[in-house]
Amino acid sequence: MKSIVIHAGLPKTGTSAVQAFLNTHIEELARTGIHYPRHSVDTNGISAGNAGALMERSGHLFVASPREVATTLAEFEASGCHTLLLSSEAFLPELPGIADLLPPQARFVLYVRDPLAFLESDYNQRVKRLGHVEPFVAEPAAYGGWLGHQHLYNALDSEAVRSRLVLRPYLPELFVGDNLLTDLLDTAGIETAGLGDLALQRVNLSYSLHALEIKRALNVLPLGQHLQERLDVHLQSCPLGPTAYTLMPPADHERLRKIADDELRTLALRYGIDALEPMRELLRDKEPKPFYPQQLTDDEVDAVVRHIASVGKRLTRRIAQVIVEHPEIELAYPSLRDSFAAVAAELGEEPGAVGRRRWWRRR
Repeated sequence: MKSIVIHAGLPKTGTSAVQAFLNTHIEELARTGIHYPRHSVDTNGISAGNAGALMERSGHLFVASPREVATTLAEFEASGCHTLLLSSEAFLPELPGIADLLPPQARFVLYVRDPLAFLESDYNQRVKRLGHVEPFVAEPAAYGGWLGHQHLYNALDSEAVRSRLVLRPYLPELFVGDNLLTDLLDTAGIETAGLGDLALQRVNLSYSLHALEIKRALNVLPLGQHLQERLDVHLQSCPLGPTAYTLMPPADHERLRKIADDELRTLALRYGIDALEPMRELLRDKEPKPFYPQQLTDDEVDAVVRHIASVGKRLTRRIAQVIVEHPEIELAYPSLRDSFAAVAAELGEEPGAVGRRRWWRRR
C-alpha cells in the first residue's frame, strides 16, 4: 500500500529548514520513491510549503479543498512513487477537514516544542516580521500563546486526526539521527540511503539580542515593506551581542516552567500520548539560557547602526532620512537619531543623488 505522510508543524519547530531541504532535493527524493511537490519560497527561504497541494485560499486563509486533494493524489499516482510527503504549517488549523478528504493510510506528523522556547521564539518573530515594539512579556497567553495557538488541541479533538497522528518532541536530544529532518524521515518510514548529506541549512536566522532590540526600536518608523525586508536581512548577519540568551527573568522562568510542565502532562493524559514524557523529564532539569534585560547602552546602539551601515549603505541613508522626517516619533533608544545622523554624514551623498536629471519635461 502506498504511504501518505503529512507534516504540519507545529509552528516554530524548524519546518522552514525541513522544507528548504526537501524543496531542493526533489529529484533525489523521487529517485528513492518519495513524491514531494515543488513550491516557491521568499528571500528568507520561507514559504507556506505544500499548502496549495491540499488547500485553496479563502480570503487570507487556507481551507481544505477536495479539488486540490484530488489533483495531488492523481499526480502522486502518476509519479510512480511509493510515498507522498507534504509539509506545511498551514495544514495545522485544517487538519480535521484534510483528514476527511485523504485515504485512510494517510498519517499526520506534528512536533511539540518546549512551550517556554516557543513563547520567546514567537515574540522574536513578531519583532522581526510583524513590527512588534513592546518588550517581552513572560505570560503563557502572550502573543499567539504556546503549544500551537490552540490548533493542536483542535486537531487532537478530531478522531480522524488523532487515530492517525504521530506526535514527536522537538528537542535535539530526542531526535532520531542528527536533526529534525532525519527524525521526520525516520518517523515517516522513509529510507534515507539515496538522499546524500541530510544536514539542514539554517533558514530565517535568529537575531542576536542587540539586533533584536534595534529592530524593535526601529519598528515604530514608517519604513515601508522594502526597507523592513532589507533591514531584516542585514540584522540577521549582525554579530554583535549575545546569541544564546533568554528575555525571561529567572523567577518568571521557574514559574512558567511549572505551568508548562503541568500543561504537557495534562496533554499527555488527556489524549493518551506517551511520546512527550521524555521531553518533560529533560525540560524539568534543563538549565535556562543566560538572562539579559532588553536594555542597550548608547555605545551598543551605535555599534549596531555602524554594522548596518557597513553592509547596507543605501538602507542606512534611507533610515536616517526617515528619522529626520519624523522628529515627533519617540524611539526606545533616543541615541539612534544621533547614530544614524552621524553615520549618514560619514557615508556622504548617495552617488547620483545630486544633479540627477528629471524624467519629465519642464513646461
